[in-house]
Amino acid sequence: MLPYVKRLRSICEAHPLEEKILIVDAFASGEQILQAYLEEGYHTIHLKPMTVYEAARNIIMEKALEWVEPIEPSVGIQLVYQLLNSLKEKGDLIYFNEMKVTPSFSQAIYQTLETLRLAGFTSKTLDSKTFISVEKGEDLLQLLSAYEELLAAYQLKDEADLYRAAIQAARPRETGAIVILLSNLSFTNLEKQFLDKWLPKNVYKLPLAPVYGLQAPQSDMEWGEPTPFSYLYQLEQVTEKPKLTMFTAQSEEAELKQVLNTIKSASARLDDCVIYYTNPDPYLTTAHLLAEKLTIPITFGEGLPITFSRPGRLVMGFLQWVKDHYSVQRLIDLLGEGVLQLGEGAPTKAMTSRLLRDARIGWGKERYAAQLEKLAQRLAKDIEETEQNVEKRDYLEMRLGQVQWLKTWFQHLFKQLPDSDQDIRYQGMLEGIQYLLKNHAKTASATDEEAKSALLEKIKLVMPIANDVLQPFDAYEKVHDLLLEIRIQSSRPKPGHLHMTSFKNGVYQTRSHVFIVGLDQRKFPGQSIVDPLLLEQERVQLGHQIRLLGEKAKDNLYTMVQMLAHTAGPVSLSYCHFSLQENREVNPSHLFLQSYRLMSGHHQAEYKALQTLPTVQEGWEPLEVKDYWNELLLKNEPCDLDDNMLTEHRHLVYGLEAEAARQEEGLTAYDGLVEVDLNRYDPTVNAALHMSANRLQTLAQCPYSYFLTEVLNVRPIEDIAYNPNVWLDVLSRGSLLHSIFETFYKTIKDRHEKPTLTAHEALIIKIAHDKIAEQKEMAPPPNERVFEREVEDVIHCCLIFLKEEEIHGERYEALHFEYPFGINGIEPAVVTLPSGHSIRVSGIVDRVDQSADGHYHIIDYKTGKTTMYSGNGYFRGGRQLQHFIYALAIEQHLQLEEGAVKASSYYFPSTKGKGERYVRWQNETTRTNGMDILERLIETISTGTFTMTDDEKDCKYCEFKAVCRRHTYTKEILDNKQSAATVQVFKGIRAYE
Repeated sequence: MLPYVKRLRSICEAHPLEEKILIVDAFASGEQILQAYLEEGYHTIHLKPMTVYEAARNIIMEKALEWVEPIEPSVGIQLVYQLLNSLKEKGDLIYFNEMKVTPSFSQAIYQTLETLRLAGFTSKTLDSKTFISVEKGEDLLQLLSAYEELLAAYQLKDEADLYRAAIQAARPRETGAIVILLSNLSFTNLEKQFLDKWLPKNVYKLPLAPVYGLQAPQSDMEWGEPTPFSYLYQLEQVTEKPKLTMFTAQSEEAELKQVLNTIKSASARLDDCVIYYTNPDPYLTTAHLLAEKLTIPITFGEGLPITFSRPGRLVMGFLQWVKDHYSVQRLIDLLGEGVLQLGEGAPTKAMTSRLLRDARIGWGKERYAAQLEKLAQRLAKDIEETEQNVEKRDYLEMRLGQVQWLKTWFQHLFKQLPDSDQDIRYQGMLEGIQYLLKNHAKTASATDEEAKSALLEKIKLVMPIANDVLQPFDAYEKVHDLLLEIRIQSSRPKPGHLHMTSFKNGVYQTRSHVFIVGLDQRKFPGQSIVDPLLLEQERVQLGHQIRLLGEKAKDNLYTMVQMLAHTAGPVSLSYCHFSLQENREVNPSHLFLQSYRLMSGHHQAEYKALQTLPTVQEGWEPLEVKDYWNELLLKNEPCDLDDNMLTEHRHLVYGLEAEAARQEEGLTAYDGLVEVDLNRYDPTVNAALHMSANRLQTLAQCPYSYFLTEVLNVRPIEDIAYNPNVWLDVLSRGSLLHSIFETFYKTIKDRHEKPTLTAHEALIIKIAHDKIAEQKEMAPPPNERVFEREVEDVIHCCLIFLKEEEIHGERYEALHFEYPFGINGIEPAVVTLPSGHSIRVSGIVDRVDQSADGHYHIIDYKTGKTTMYSGNGYFRGGRQLQHFIYALAIEQHLQLEEGAVKASSYYFPSTKGKGERYVRWQNETTRTNGMDILERLIETISTGTFTMTDDEKDCKYCEFKAVCRRHTYTKEILDNKQSAATVQVFKGIRAYE
């Protein structure tokens, strides 16, 4: 029988009818003690657990004194934040003057003030000389005084005020209830003062099982009979071994699954089992997910993080959304996660995501309505142009209605939300979150409803005093600390449920099957805390029973052994011996080693002996499918999949077929050899299929990539991602410069002028600024610093362009700018191949110039690196065809004679390119070689030979690496596959440099 149950029985038998008050540290402890008492078959009446706080409150209520519920810590922290800012602005702080007033700093100051107040100090009794620095003492004294004044001004009370009132009202209990104390209670000074005045002369104490070899946290504890675990740190006195098993695991998930398998194999009832963790992370998350997957009823003594609920994840996602300047991608993530619901009449989540991407919003509050309006205008124009196609028109009208609905929704939403690029009104931030929770938080369970209520209640508490205007980072931190630290689903052990809690709550737990997880040296016994605001030396000098924090590790160890000493068993101890995050082995705690010594009887065993402990229990059924595969992976041995497995999981059959085909010597469908519909994919057969230079270059670089994009229509998702260090991506910057150059040349051409630096510098800079302003409206820069830096670079590129054009213009005249063919209803250019077949080509030529002797010169602006163009190679194995194709297209489209285009240039008017021009002369050799390349490329399509590139360098920036898996092939297999006869046509392209 547990010693405290034995003593409680004798007290109840001696006082059967009297009221008996059991003073506990928490109601959970009281419930556990009563449960243990009842489980022994004893009964009593008038026995009531009560905390010191409840006893003090009852005294105030009995005396009919004015009662005000003490403030929540969140309210106290907010008050301290305000007074810190006030004192700092006035210049009244000395020691803390250089400290930035952050939410975390204000929380630390609040905890210090509460510690001092519960120790009985006031601004009148605190001596600043007690602290190691008089300036620090003066600041704390001033803060304490200001805090007291602030409480009075708001007519608020804290816990210290409650105890002071109770101390004034309390009288010793001469008669009446019997008072029983737990042996391991620790009190603040005000709690002790109250108890000293309120308790009768004679009180009872419930003893605990002794712990030998460790120093007890309190000197006045009472002891009962020892148990086997009482001797864990005094092994020479052991006379009986406990029921103890130990194991290790490779992950926390495997550790918990091991526990569940142990419960299953022992046929133990869930409500007879308890799991203690040394640290909640990651055990709470893992246990919660496992319980949901396996439908195991489980209670959590310390509750779950609010982010386990949909409303909690909505708040977390909202903060990230605001941090990223209302990035569309963050909003799409919230929709995809299922935590945000738009409301009645909204498009589906998939359609909303698609429309937001189509609108090219990127980020910024003001852009949602503006860009959605532009999308609506584009759709309205498309509707006008599709009058004959009723089905398409209906679809476009439906999309237009959805866009208009979203525009209205965002306009209303953003009225409730703060701006992210300026200081944030804290109250406004909370109001925005409150609006989201009330109107758009998805709740699908009782947990979600509890979380939503807890979040709204916390906001309601702080809202009246949330008058601060904060920098964005501070606002995010305050909201995080206020709302995302909330815990939900905190529960006592329930019948029919497995229970999980911290080992610190286990001293009075009565469940017989005990599992302790997380006994590695990082998690247990933990590090002793050093409080920089109230040092250990200062705590000693202040006295008043202020708790010392330097003994935390020792206290944790003692509490753990105390809990074990009350456990009859069986007990299971475990830890995860490998850190996935750090990719290294993790060592066990000393308690784990000491427990092994107790279990094995080898009292001098060292850590090396723990390697004999089991890691995986064999013969247990997997709890979920992946456990089966994990076991096979851990064995690291070849295994055959039986017919039943293959029948049940057909995707394995397809995977095996694909893998076998990939290992074959010849080219297969899995490597790009397919049958194609020539009427659809062969440009010499399908007149509606227009080939662009980019398409042909992709086909030449890697036919498999062409196959994915043009045949299978695979596309990577294109999002405008918020980047605090970059405004324009490569494509946007290139388009901006193209637009500036085009507008500049059209302007001076209308004036019949040649470009010169002295005459046109102001003009091109003005055009640049106008275009930049348009671009800024389309895609806002992340901040002014980045914007100014990139504007400066664009202007520099324009000046490089103008200087080079002044020289170039002496010999050439610019005729056409951004010349299109095969797009926007314009007829394509027709290129006739040597075989007699024709292909239709589309594209836009940046510029067409004419020389003084009448020949034509094609200009293609490039804004990136020159590396790929600086050599003598014209075609680079087919990867550069644009110069040749555009030459043919311009001659055909402008009805010029063959050979009229003498040259094509890749022109780099940029900071990196320094105005370099790389000319590709369109002579007979170039045209002959280019035509052969085109013939071979078309044959590649017609034969369906979409092999992977023969050069792994082509894969460096490819977006389809995970699809083609070229890197998984050995060089020998790749060489064999690319030696196939059908591939030789493509291989011939590589000969053209």
